[in-house]
Amino acid sequence: MTTDEDAWAAGFDDEFGTPPSVVMARVWQTVLGEEYPAELAPYSWITRTELADIVREVKVAAGALLVDVGSGRGGPGLWVAAQTGADHLAVDITEVGLEEVRQTAGRLGLGDRSRAAVGSFEQMPLEDASADAVMSIDALLFTPDKAAAVRELARVLRPGGRLVLTTWDYSGQPVGRPPQVADHRPFLTAAGFDVMRYEETIEWERRQRETCRLLLESVDELAAEEGDDPAEVRASILEMAATIETILRRVLVVAQRAGGE
Repeated sequence: MTTDEDAWAAGFDDEFGTPPSVVMARVWQTVLGEEYPAELAPYSWITRTELADIVREVKVAAGALLVDVGSGRGGPGLWVAAQTGADHLAVDITEVGLEEVRQTAGRLGLGDRSRAAVGSFEQMPLEDASADAVMSIDALLFTPDKAAAVRELARVLRPGGRLVLTTWDYSGQPVGRPPQVADHRPFLTAAGFDVMRYEETIEWERRQRETCRLLLESVDELAAEEGDDPAEVRASILEMAATIETILRRVLVVAQRAGGE
C-alpha cells in the first residue's frame, strides 16, 4: 500500500534526482536579490539573513550535534554546520537527496563530521536526548501530524537544546498538502518546549506571489527543462499560487526544550 509519505518521497526523489532547476534558481534570484544564497542551491525561500539568524539561535559549537530535518540537498544545513563548527546530521525521507548531502559535505571538506540518514519528522533516526540542536527550513508543512512531529523533535533534543525552523501557519487547508495548522505554538508548548521567538518573516507574501508570477511567465522554459507537459507545469504553479490564499504567515520559530540550564 502506498502511503502519503511514500508519495512525497517519490516526488522528492524525482526532484532531487535531477540537477537543480536553472529557471527556478533564476526566479528566486530575481525575487530575493542579494538575499538569495545561490551557492547553497536551496529548495525554499530561505534568505541569507534568516540563515545568519539560525546560526546565532541554534547555540551550538564544535563537537555539538546539529540535526537538519527535511534537509533536501542539504546546502543550508551544511552551511550552518560550517559556520558553527558543529557536527551535522541530515535527515530526510528521500535517499536521493541525502546522497547529494554526502557529496556536498565531501566537497566542502565536512565529510568527517557530517552524515545523512533516512527519517521523518515523526520517526527520527536518533536516540533520546542525543541532539544539541535541530533546524528545519520550510519542511514541517509536509508532515501530516504536526503534534507528533513536535513531540519527536522534543524527544531527540537534549534538555536545553534549541529547535530553530521556518514554516507556515495556515488559515485553511491547501489543496495537495498534508493537514495544516493555524499556530504551532500550542504543539510546541505541549511537547515541552519554551517558545522564545515566533516571528513572521519579512516580505514572505510578496516574495511568494512574485515567485509564482515569474514561474507562470516561464512555464515553457520549465517544461522544456524538466521534460514535462507545459499544461501540467502550469497547473502545478497555479496550485502553488492558490496555496498562498490559505496561508496566515510564514514564521521563524526558536524554541528550547525545557529542563536545561
